[in-house]
Amino acid sequence: MTSSSQKIKAFTLTEMMVVIVISAVVIGLAFTILNIVQKNMRSIENNYQHQSEIQSLEVAMTIDFNRYPKAQWNSEENKLTLSSPIEKRIYMFSADSISNDLETYVLKTKNLTYYFEGKEVTSGSIDAIKLTFDNTTDLHRIFVYKYNDPTIYF
Repeated sequence: MTSSSQKIKAFTLTEMMVVIVISAVVIGLAFTILNIVQKNMRSIENNYQHQSEIQSLEVAMTIDFNRYPKAQWNSEENKLTLSSPIEKRIYMFSADSISNDLETYVLKTKNLTYYFEGKEVTSGSIDAIKLTFDNTTDLHRIFVYKYNDPTIYF
């Protein structure tokens, strides 16, 4: 009887440990990258929601400015009243939102400028409004105007 010793082909313990360490590093990097991607997606979503709020406010104000012939700004109450003989719409401006009878827009305004016939005014009749917002560039602003009808002079 001869005893022949056969070697079993397998990985050594050291080789297995190296593979586990490399796998742990790769998985750690994958989770780090996933976290960065999730933060970027949240940031994109917040920017999109903010831009949508601005565009929604601009559409609503454009429609209302052209629907109602009379626009009055009350600087003491931070209130814009758009009215016709039949109905009126009121916009209230606060530090962190702009609201009207139908909706509230969660937007922090940086600067509000009111115009009447091309001149800046602080209160009274207006025919244009320019709004700039916090956390945006100057490109993200609203300028809404209307054409005055002859009745404003009577």
